[in-house]
Amino acid sequence: MLRAMESPAQRDDAASGGAGERPGDGDYAWFSAGVASWFGAFGMQSAIFAWLLVGVLEAPAHWVGIAQTSNMLPSLFLVLVGGAVADRRDPRRMLIGLHLLMIVPVLLLLFVVVSGKLDIGTLIALGFAQGTITAFVVPSRDTLLSRVAGRDMMRAVTGMTLFQFGSQSVGTLLVGTARWIGSPAILCIQAATLALGALATFFIRGSNRARPPAPAHSPLSGIAEGLRIVARTPHLRVPIGLVLAVGTLFVGPFLVVFPILVRDVYHGTEVELSLVLSLFPLGTIVGSGLILLRGGIARKGLGALNALTLGAVALATVGLAPPFWGMVLATFVWGLGGSVFINCSRTLYQQAAPRAQRGQVLSIYQLGFMGAAPLGALAAGFSSELLGPANTLLGFAAAMFTVVTLAWTRSDAPRMH
Repeated sequence: MLRAMESPAQRDDAASGGAGERPGDGDYAWFSAGVASWFGAFGMQSAIFAWLLVGVLEAPAHWVGIAQTSNMLPSLFLVLVGGAVADRRDPRRMLIGLHLLMIVPVLLLLFVVVSGKLDIGTLIALGFAQGTITAFVVPSRDTLLSRVAGRDMMRAVTGMTLFQFGSQSVGTLLVGTARWIGSPAILCIQAATLALGALATFFIRGSNRARPPAPAHSPLSGIAEGLRIVARTPHLRVPIGLVLAVGTLFVGPFLVVFPILVRDVYHGTEVELSLVLSLFPLGTIVGSGLILLRGGIARKGLGALNALTLGAVALATVGLAPPFWGMVLATFVWGLGGSVFINCSRTLYQQAAPRAQRGQVLSIYQLGFMGAAPLGALAAGFSSELLGPANTLLGFAAAMFTVVTLAWTRSDAPRMH
């Protein structure tokens, strides 16, 4: 019975005796440095993009939704392709090239800001370009994590989450200084951070020791096979359903409605916006640290459902338009819950993904987050225009409560370890 409860990946690793699954700690350290650099730049990008939209261009709510959708839309179409490519290429080399490639749209944005030629169309085009690159970064990073993590996947995932959200929070907070040093200086720092991420990834040396043979089938058939694996594996199917709900009902509203609330309800500047956007990753840092201290979470499915419930409560609280300090506190609490959901769902998924198809299977996980987010962002933008931002958040929170109830009563999620 215990054997039947094991995930496919665990059975694969046991059969191979764990060979190649314990690269040196130095590889994981350099990997973490690369993750920190990427998400530090990502935090800067998220905040500066939002401020240019709502603060500089003063875009109405529906255009904020459209612009944020353009930033995330490529993941909907390309992240599965990125996963198939990650299974056929060295993910380390891919990440080095993608870090350097991401510098190009950053420098183009720097040029249009300095020259005074920024408009909504240019911002949407550059956001689309950055989203396209990100669609290939994420599956390559997750595939590389599987090769440098060692045996304790939960600890590796939690550690990566700490680096990810810690650097993202710092990057987001740094944008608040644009009020004094200017947006061009922030964009220069962002480009330099991406270059440092490429350098850190270059020093990873042991990733090929655990590299499985490249799949013999084509990328398109690899995508189809990845979808079939997820569909027939409960430890993959249930988490991906919850992740799809998070991408639609949490990520989109956070990126669209929160900046609108800061501008229109709290009359804030880039300082207040960067503070609010940094509180979610900051809460995730604190939560991930607590998870590490307690040695992980045994009932990961139950933990994920409780975390989504807490997130829905936090979202509804912000929808009630509390004082600004209340919005800040609710966002931080939401981040605490986010740490539990991310660590539990990603660990379940990493453990259940077969070694030979990890890139394509893990890309489906990311598709849930960033592929569904454009739909949520677009809906949040138009809903804010019609119903107001506060009512939009209340509606999305009610939808998440419904999803959690269905998962609790109609799936095996509460019993997943």
